[in-house]
Amino acid sequence: MTISFLNKENNYFKIIIFVIYYLFFLSAFYINENSSGGAYQDYIGYKNLINLFISDFKGTFLTFDQFGERHSPVILIILSLFYKSGISDELIRFIFFNISIVTIFFFYKCLQIKFKNTSSNYLFLISLVFFLSPIFRSLSVWPDSRIIGFHFFVISVYFFLKYFYIKKEITTCYLNIIFLAIASYFSINFCLFGIYFFYKFFKHLLIERKLLNYIIINLILIFPAFYYLFILDIFFINSGLTPGNEINKLGITNNFNISNKILIISSLILFYFLPFILYFKKIFLLDGLNINELLILVIFSLINIYLFNYKIEFTGGGFFFKISDYLFKNNILFFVISTYSIIFVFLLLKINKNFDNFFLIILIFLSNPQLSIYHKYYDPLLIFLFFTIFEFSVKKNYFNIRNILILNIFSISFLVLNFYK
Repeated sequence: MTISFLNKENNYFKIIIFVIYYLFFLSAFYINENSSGGAYQDYIGYKNLINLFISDFKGTFLTFDQFGERHSPVILIILSLFYKSGISDELIRFIFFNISIVTIFFFYKCLQIKFKNTSSNYLFLISLVFFLSPIFRSLSVWPDSRIIGFHFFVISVYFFLKYFYIKKEITTCYLNIIFLAIASYFSINFCLFGIYFFYKFFKHLLIERKLLNYIIINLILIFPAFYYLFILDIFFINSGLTPGNEINKLGITNNFNISNKILIISSLILFYFLPFILYFKKIFLLDGLNINELLILVIFSLINIYLFNYKIEFTGGGFFFKISDYLFKNNILFFVISTYSIIFVFLLLKINKNFDNFFLIILIFLSNPQLSIYHKYYDPLLIFLFFTIFEFSVKKNYFNIRNILILNIFSISFLVLNFYK
């Protein structure tokens, strides 16, 4: 396959490549893949609640916070309707499994909008990388609120990009917030991105005198969730049964120990930037960092290391946290990598001077309010954000066979590691 061939539009090529990737994706369903490690267990845990929704919908809905389930009841209600109709478990899962293809399509459309002067063949190849993600595959095989929320979030971002890169139509703006609201009802972690979208739309809505309409639509969309969580006081979000109720050295409970989140989430950001190591080589080499910045960042990291109290028993923690425990039975390697991660994230923001990037990074940290920090909250979200709404100076020269191959090798390697973890 020549580079010149890839630089031209070729639907035949896309069909062949899609079939190859899809067949590999389909294999996940037929072997009941659970490469994420927890998707199957979560789905089995849903079964009791699904049966309760079938037998006593009102009672279960109004006492949902008592079941120790922090996933949204929306996915359970929908699954209960499928089960109540008599459809087999395998067929239900297969239907949800194939809904994931919609996300591939909209990711591709997002890339076409963002990189309109790039060969669609390269963009299509990048969009298919989701089929290699262990999280995307597992949560597609075993329906989960996170993956359904992610599907709608991708569509929401599509309309966001369409508004700013194609044509500023108010209906596109409204579609963005409607699909974000749907995403948030499935997985509440996505709701914080509404702050970013509001910030981006604000000036345009003010000029068009549509700001009030935008706020009203948001309030209407938010109200059912607000009423359920705060008026009826069915606050299920922090009711999960994950181990870990200790407090840190400042008396802060683990759920809100920001030091845990700073170190782990920074390491996760670094992890998902590894396939871009050649493209951002200078940043990985910490080129552009002065001694004062280094000193401040190291002190900042040491403070967070001192306050850090995340344990392997809490489950999750990310790749570097787990590999440190596996190899050395301590957090020393993780602390070194997370310190480097904090410096890396700082340099990434410094070199790509853009307030939007900083805003998004903050939201990524805040979007994990619960104690446990899993890969499933960041895979494939970070890859998607990197190519869509982050502004990291990705130019046309990124799109070549070498870089796409590196992205694929990274994804496959992570998938294989998840099989053996």
